[in-house]
Amino acid sequence: MKYYIQRQLNEYGPYTLADLQRYVAQGSIQLADLTRSEGMTDWVPVSQVIGNIPIPVAVSAGAGAGAYAGGTVYGGGTVYDGSSAGFGVQALPMQGNPIVPPDFHWGLVLLIGVFTCGLFFSAWMIVEAVYVRKIKPDSKGLMFVIIAVAGSYLGGFANGFISAINHTNPQPLGHLITIVFAIIFLVAAFQMRSELEEYYNTTEPINLQLNGVMTFFFALFYFQHHFSRIAQWKKTGVLAPQG
Repeated sequence: MKYYIQRQLNEYGPYTLADLQRYVAQGSIQLADLTRSEGMTDWVPVSQVIGNIPIPVAVSAGAGAGAYAGGTVYGGGTVYDGSSAGFGVQALPMQGNPIVPPDFHWGLVLLIGVFTCGLFFSAWMIVEAVYVRKIKPDSKGLMFVIIAVAGSYLGGFANGFISAINHTNPQPLGHLITIVFAIIFLVAAFQMRSELEEYYNTTEPINLQLNGVMTFFFALFYFQHHFSRIAQWKKTGVLAPQG
């Protein structure tokens, strides 16, 4: 028997009972989420379907997906070979992880960040890193982002405080601190890039390829561009070109 999941007015599936158990164990599906089988007309909480059936131990990302013919077979039996040939707008069934990435146009991120003197940039990078952590529980990106953001603000505050007391220009130490945490930020960005490419080329194979130069200079906006197109794919089943 196959089951569907309803979240934010969107429907995902079909999944087998084993799929539901696995995603509940991973935290991708909550017991309070609504589900129905192919023969049901009403939506019920997942907890009513799982019942007293033991939930298996969470498996690592990609472990539940069977590889066939160079691709991945999802619950519905659809095979996508992961090739980039003709990779334009694609109608790819969303039958993998139902977690949807933050869907916010990168231009709005830029606009709000400018109006908030950069504060929103830091907050949104954390939002993006949190999403990566959801799909890759062993992700180190979030840790590096938090260290970089906290350290940069702390360094700036310390430098300003010392300058105010000594009535001097910004101290070399302050510049050194800024450089150190800028490097940590880049480490975070490339860590997230690696984790996103791994996930979206194995567990949910959409042939995601992230450019290193774009990641170096525009990681925040570049990631958000891809998060938005992935979010639309999750909601509509249509995947826009990588651009």
